[in-house]
Amino acid sequence: MDERDTRIAHDAATEAYFDAHVPEYSVTRFAHVERFLHSHAGPGSSLIDVGCGTGNTLEHLRGATPIAHVAGLDVSSACLARTRERLGCRTYQGSIYDPRVVEAIGDRFDFALLSAVLHHLIGRTRRESRHYAQLAVQHAARLLKPGGHVLVVEPVFYPERAMDAVFYVKKAVSRVTARRIPILGYWNNIGAPVVSYYTHEQLVEMVGSAGGLAIRERHVDPVKSHALAGRFIRRTGTTLIAQLEPAAA
Repeated sequence: MDERDTRIAHDAATEAYFDAHVPEYSVTRFAHVERFLHSHAGPGSSLIDVGCGTGNTLEHLRGATPIAHVAGLDVSSACLARTRERLGCRTYQGSIYDPRVVEAIGDRFDFALLSAVLHHLIGRTRRESRHYAQLAVQHAARLLKPGGHVLVVEPVFYPERAMDAVFYVKKAVSRVTARRIPILGYWNNIGAPVVSYYTHEQLVEMVGSAGGLAIRERHVDPVKSHALAGRFIRRTGTTLIAQLEPAAA
């Protein structure tokens, strides 16, 4: 893998946000992914992290699994620079729901990871956001070799109506200010970024209807009450592993 960055058309506003906010998320969420990669990956296997951030996930998976060849895709040039510095891997700049991204990458991978990405793909409405998320899954599948796997890891919240409210409140506040407005901690806020969280069932439907993908494994982490809303909002995590069927390659 070479170290050059392949720049592809992207959304400037989203890039600006993640250039300014580049937290490194915990790798503990990848237990199911690690187990799967140990069973299905070999020393020659390759993986692209869609929404790779600063590369800590790629670094972890390269060290904890048989995966040796990795690449990263992100909208943020600052994140990609850190990823290349950290791993010396190839990176691509752009949005996964832009078809030009898939066309320009060209390479085909054994695994495509979408970790905490789908809820950041935002449209004007929740319905449009869900369309973008499903498009991202479809495009991630196009980055695979025949028989490759899309690995989806997403935070999940219930009930759905509460997440509708979170989406539109954040939309409204973001029109007034681009700042995060924390409530009892960094991760709880009513400002930027706007997010569209899905239920486990919605994610299963989204991945299962993406076309050419068959869900092989699904995992749901234990449910916890949300810090702000107690028993009224429940959160957990979903891992879905879907295989690209050879006939759809």
